[in-house]
Amino acid sequence: MDVSICITTYNHEKYIGKCLESIFAQEFSGRYEIIIGNDNSSDATENIIHHIAETHSKGKTIRYFKNNPNLGYVKNTLFTFSQARGKYIAVLDGDDYWIDSLKLQKQFDLLEKNSLLSAAGSNSRVIYEDVDKESHSYSDRPARILKKEDLTDLSIFQTSTFFFRKEILQADFPTDIISADRGLYLLAGCFGDVKYMSEETAAYRQFQGSISKNVPYEVMKKDFAIVPFIKKHNSEYGTSKLMAYFYYTLMTYPKTVSRTNFYRAAAGYAFYNILSKFTLRPFKLYNIIKWTHHTVMQKYNIKKLNNGFI
Repeated sequence: MDVSICITTYNHEKYIGKCLESIFAQEFSGRYEIIIGNDNSSDATENIIHHIAETHSKGKTIRYFKNNPNLGYVKNTLFTFSQARGKYIAVLDGDDYWIDSLKLQKQFDLLEKNSLLSAAGSNSRVIYEDVDKESHSYSDRPARILKKEDLTDLSIFQTSTFFFRKEILQADFPTDIISADRGLYLLAGCFGDVKYMSEETAAYRQFQGSISKNVPYEVMKKDFAIVPFIKKHNSEYGTSKLMAYFYYTLMTYPKTVSRTNFYRAAAGYAFYNILSKFTLRPFKLYNIIKWTHHTVMQKYNIKKLNNGFI
C-alpha cells in the first residue's frame, strides 16, 4: 500500500460526501486506502459513509471504524494513524476536501524522490461556512524547504494538506493535548525536512463555533506536553523556541481569557522569544525586544477589540 488517507469525522453529514468524492477524484498512479475514524457521530454521517462504501466504484478503498464511546479528536486521529498500512499517510478532516486532483501524486513524488523529506504540506483555500466573508488563501508564503527551526512559525499550512512518512510516528505521541497537528508538524521536523508547496490543494472550512476557536486557556496549556516529547526525539530543537511557540499560541488562540492569564502567557512568550534570539549585539537585541513588545501589544489590542477579556 502506498498511501493511507486518514480521516477523522464527527457530525459531518453535510460534508463527508464531498470529502470522500475529492479523494476519489485524485489522479494517482499508486494504491491508496481510506481510513475513517467516526468519533461516535449522532447525525447521519455513518449512513452516508456506508452508502458511499457500498455504491461507489471506489468504495472498497474505505476502511471504516466507529468509536463508541467517542475518543476525542487527538486520540481519534492517532487511532486512524495506527490502522494505516501505507508507506505514507495523508491527513484529511471530514469537513474539508481536496481541490487539486494531483495533490496525492505531487506529494507522493516529492517524498519518493527526496529521502531527506519527512513530510510535505501546502497552501489551502479558506472557506467560511457560517459568516459572510470572502474565501482566501491560507498563506501567502512562497514554496520552500522547511527546516525544524522553521516549523515553530505559526500558520505554515493546514492539516488537510499534510502528507508524511508513516515511519516518523512514535508510540509515545502525547494524547492529553489539543494541538495534534502542531505536535505532528514538529515531529516531522525531528526526522527530516518538510516541503511547503505554495499551491492550494485543499479547501479548509472555517466555523465560528469550532472547537479550535473555543478552547479555554487552562485546556490549551496542555500543549506544553509536546515540548519534552519533541525534545526526546530530537534534542537539537531549541527549548526556548519551542516554549515561545506554545506561549504564543496560549496568548493568541483562546477566544476569551482573563487579563491575568493573558499577561502570564505574554510574559512567557516575551521571555522565551527574547532568550531564543538573544545576542550581545546591542542594536540587534534592541530590535528583538522591540518586536516582541509589538507582538504582545498587537495581540492585547485584538483581544480588547473583540471583547476577549473576561
